[in-house]
Amino acid sequence: MQKDVVRLKQSLMILVLFLCLCKTSDAYALANDPLLPNADIIIDVGHGGIDSGALHGKYQEKDMNLAISKKTYKLLKKKGYRVIINRTEDYALSEDNKWSFGGRHRKDLAQRSGLANTIKPKMMLSMHINWSRKSDRRGPLVIYQNQSDSILLAQLLQESLNRVYGMEEKPVLGKKYYVLRHTKCPAVIVELGFISNKTDRKLLNDSHHQAKLAKAISQAIDQYFAMIHPN
Repeated sequence: MQKDVVRLKQSLMILVLFLCLCKTSDAYALANDPLLPNADIIIDVGHGGIDSGALHGKYQEKDMNLAISKKTYKLLKKKGYRVIINRTEDYALSEDNKWSFGGRHRKDLAQRSGLANTIKPKMMLSMHINWSRKSDRRGPLVIYQNQSDSILLAQLLQESLNRVYGMEEKPVLGKKYYVLRHTKCPAVIVELGFISNKTDRKLLNDSHHQAKLAKAISQAIDQYFAMIHPN
């Protein structure tokens, strides 16, 4: 895993140097560079560093995202997928963004979609934990782009995660989300539960439950690739 992150950072540095010499519209001209890794899947670990994401007492979304994402990464690698995870430690991706304009939050989001558009994987999973003012609201929610492959991926993930929670949630369209709007490959936001719900919060911090979520995600991805990329 650590080798993938080092190689990824090296590739991003090449991209930064290139951007110093060209227009922003040429940002992804290095997509065919042999130094860039090939990937079936990018796991986008939500938040990090100064950006904690949703909070509840001592619990921070960024930590839950990272723990579950790392388990998912390891399981998918074991299955033979080419997987990239965009952070394995607690830091903000905005710190790596030297090429786009805007504030920290905008740079963070641009870095996530920019990475996907450069490497061009077959899908991107953006991993998050939900929050609601209604403390009784719980369970998974998958948010998709307005395109057929993203919709299919969201449906398969939602059904698989629903089985873990014993729920019947439906995936939803994410019109307003930057990462979904600016990522060209099929992408979804996977909300793994609610930090604002006592039951979910306990589960999301439990290693056994985290492993069950990783397994559910990997099973949905197996289904997706069997349908969309059968070879």
